[in-house]
Amino acid sequence: MTNDTTEEKIAALMKAFVSPTRIRIMKLLLEGPRLVSELMETVDVERTLLSKHLAVLRRAGMVECDSEWRCRRYHLKRPRLVKTVLTAVNTAVDGGENESD
Repeated sequence: MTNDTTEEKIAALMKAFVSPTRIRIMKLLLEGPRLVSELMETVDVERTLLSKHLAVLRRAGMVECDSEWRCRRYHLKRPRLVKTVLTAVNTAVDGGENESD
């Protein structure tokens, strides 16, 4: 097991937010836990691609999976962080406030 540096942890976290598909997944999970089949339908991606996106989110510590028999239900591990990042980015995209350095 490797000991990730702070920079590697930050990079993994930021990677979670660079894909429109992963952002859609996190927005859906803000509403509550979802089965993989529900995510596939709503996000409209194939199972293999969805699995890759969920793996990135798991490595970043953003989602967790609960397995019940053959069902896999995902939920956000850090919903407050997701809300904060999405709000900050939306503010920046929408013009936000004028900042001076």
